Amino acid sequence: MWIWMGALAAAGFVISLITNAVATGGALLVMPLLSLWFPARQVVVMATPMLWVNALLAWWNYRRAWRVRRALVTIPWVLVGLIAGVHLLKVLPRDVLTRLIGAIALLFAAYETWRRARERQPQGLASWWGGPVGIAAGIMSALSNIGGTLLSLYVLSPDTTPDGLVGSIAFLSVFMTSVKFVLYAGTFHRLMNGVTLVAAIPAVPAVWLGGRVGTRVHQAIHPARFRWIILGLVMVSGAFLLVTGG
Repeated sequence: MWIWMGALAAAGFVISLITNAVATGGALLVMPLLSLWFPARQVVVMATPMLWVNALLAWWNYRRAWRVRRALVTIPWVLVGLIAGVHLLKVLPRDVLTRLIGAIALLFAAYETWRRARERQPQGLASWWGGPVGIAAGIMSALSNIGGTLLSLYVLSPDTTPDGLVGSIAFLSVFMTSVKFVLYAGTFHRLMNGVTLVAAIPAVPAVWLGGRVGTRVHQAIHPARFRWIILGLVMVSGAFLLVTGG
């Protein structure tokens, strides 16, 4: 229990810092790293309360900037994906789930590296992409807590402000983690219990502190420099999980 408390507190600080600094990439970095040391299924479930606190604080900090209509389009589709994803989380073998987390992390890190190396700017997806993107994000969120990274590709467009992106993704993350609370703890899945909530308690002040630091970073440095470091770490940990299965 004490090891989990420490791990979740450290993860909460890092995720909150990155979320508030550059909008996405926190879970993309932390989930593969945690899966290197702990069972993947347990990591996904145990991290949910901490991620909920992180998303709530991030949304509160940027609540005036988020793009309501663009974010709301995805919600019913995300719900469908979450229901399907939680069922898969319950039945997938441990090594398959671990490799899947590594593959998801590596895929997004590779895409971001390619896009930034070619200096391509997101042009925005048409509104009808809200359905398939929402379903895919819901499934990935349930399996790896990395769904917010995919949603950012839909929310982000040339006229999206940095604050608007952070607020929008934070709002969607609050929704996804709230739904996962219900699905994980439901009588059918029974993936979450009281121990999960107790282990997350030290993560609450860590998330708050990380959010404060992340907001300062967001204001003080060029986000691109920070993102390159994150992407490098994600690619190393994701590749290791993909090859070894944890």
